[in-house]
Amino acid sequence: MPVAFDMPESQRGEEIPTDASPGSVEGEDVDPALDLVRTMSMSTDKDILKQLRDAMNPKQRQQTFVMILQAGLGLIAVAILLAVVIVGYLNLVNVSNAVGTMAEQTTQLKDITLNTSKKMNLLVENLGPVKVLPDFEESLSNMNEQVDILTTTLCSSPLFAAQCPADLRGG
Repeated sequence: MPVAFDMPESQRGEEIPTDASPGSVEGEDVDPALDLVRTMSMSTDKDILKQLRDAMNPKQRQQTFVMILQAGLGLIAVAILLAVVIVGYLNLVNVSNAVGTMAEQTTQLKDITLNTSKKMNLLVENLGPVKVLPDFEESLSNMNEQVDILTTTLCSSPLFAAQCPADLRGG
């Protein structure tokens, strides 16, 4: 059964024929797709649909505003996440470059260390004769003591006392 809008009470009890085409009922427009009847109204179909929508969902404007706000916040969140991803990617690229540079420097440091090790081994080999210096120093110290004893002995003897300094002469 078609639904009537803006119909006077005197006509509400009457049955509207269902086989009527638009404009066929006395002064009434019938939209068969919506099964709506417009009577005694100067409103267009679009106006009637707006009124119907507003009657069916009175808080649609608030809901639309909330949905638009949610969509905007969603876009802002996506933009923030995109910015975080871009910053993270740039940091990873920088870390990758730094690791590559560090690998090159480590290779150079390894080469320098190997060269230094070879030169240190050569230096140790060249300083091999210096190992005898402590023994040589001990030998020289021992020889100096023995020369002092000999000098003291000779200068104490009357035979060589004339050639010795006065403080070394025995007597």
